[in-house]
Amino acid sequence: MAASAVVVALLVWVTFPAGGVYPAVWIPAALGTLLLALRVRPRIARGHDLRGIDLALIAVALAMIVQLIPLPRSTLERIDPHAIPLRTALWLPVPATSPMAISLVPAYTMEALGIFAAAVLLFWTCRQICEGGGTGRIVRGVAIIGFVASMTAIMQYGGNQQLLYGFWRPRDAGARPYGPFVNRNHFATWMIMACPLVFGYLLARAPAARERQTLAQRVVAAAKQLGSMRIWLAVSVCMMTLAVTISASRSGVIGLATALTASVLLSRGHYVRHTRSWTIFQAVLLIVVVVSFANFDALSARVDETMQDMQAGRGRSAIWRDAERLIQDVPVTGSGAGTFGTAIVPYQTALPGFSLMNAHNHYLQLAAEGGALVVIPAALALGCFLLLFLRQMATETDSNVLVRAGAGAGILAVLVQSFWETGLRMPANAMLCAVLAAVAVHRAPLTPAPDHRSR
Repeated sequence: MAASAVVVALLVWVTFPAGGVYPAVWIPAALGTLLLALRVRPRIARGHDLRGIDLALIAVALAMIVQLIPLPRSTLERIDPHAIPLRTALWLPVPATSPMAISLVPAYTMEALGIFAAAVLLFWTCRQICEGGGTGRIVRGVAIIGFVASMTAIMQYGGNQQLLYGFWRPRDAGARPYGPFVNRNHFATWMIMACPLVFGYLLARAPAARERQTLAQRVVAAAKQLGSMRIWLAVSVCMMTLAVTISASRSGVIGLATALTASVLLSRGHYVRHTRSWTIFQAVLLIVVVVSFANFDALSARVDETMQDMQAGRGRSAIWRDAERLIQDVPVTGSGAGTFGTAIVPYQTALPGFSLMNAHNHYLQLAAEGGALVVIPAALALGCFLLLFLRQMATETDSNVLVRAGAGAGILAVLVQSFWETGLRMPANAMLCAVLAAVAVHRAPLTPAPDHRSR
């Protein structure tokens, strides 16, 4: 089996069983990624252009490992004065002489480290596969997964909101399944990354304009396209857009608008006449689909609910204030990756009687769980990625630049959505983000990929 097909199979495996949220799903996916990496043997930190981002990612993983290392009590109190009081408030064991890890719950941190390491390894592996010309197969696979997942969500809409696929009750308390995910916002995270990627690939495959054709010839040519991959890509984009809009996920709709806008802006200067025509066609098609089927009343009600919560000091704004107080107490080391739901308990004033499993802001959650120890290398990794992406966009000369633009737009969309959600904690979303990052920054293949526009 081709390496690109294995990547698609991994995405299928980790996406459809509840977004990979359970260890029985993401652990086999992580092992599969490791086996694929051993087969592909990706180049890591080789070359001045890749060294910065690769070393920064390794530094993030090492910082999470440091959170797991048992330290003497005196050392822990010196670097984290609130370590012992926080553990006491949580009724966690505080041994007088035995060493303690920085992480409040080392098992949760090990899980977060495993998911992060699997995503980074997939990024390195996919980057190598894309350099060998496997980008197209991966993107087509993402389009198929997105289409099936969207149809699943749309068919579920209006049905039982407590059961996954209509029969499977998730273990998560208060879960509201939507499509393959236990949460509509996490579903939206996947879609706002996949949608611009597929859209960019669709534009890269746009057929060249044919001059001096009669109307009848154009109708016949259009009919021939009905069974082509381009039409199925367009349908996939429409279904993913519709599924996000129907979900009434506020952050998802904002992220999707960001993604499609960024995709167009990043592609400016790379359009030709036929590409511009396909862009207009796809935009009109998206508008028709969304206007015809989307439930704007539900979305409007969700927006009104957000505004009322903000005015009353409830909802996300209250959660953010609680998270900021936690950050002030553990600014250097954090509470441990994956431990926000535990660490926030003594600080919680928002939603009394409910457990806050996440901060509804990925940046605040990263700062609370990782402190400067994790935030600094993570920020360096993001900065290196952005610089490398812009460099690759500037040097790309063929239609593949549109695919890069789509991947970059998807990552920008999820960065915007992360101001309100923490969707990248889901293994399926983390692994798809790794694939998009690889598509966005891989080196152009030495041998140009075949031109698929005629297919």
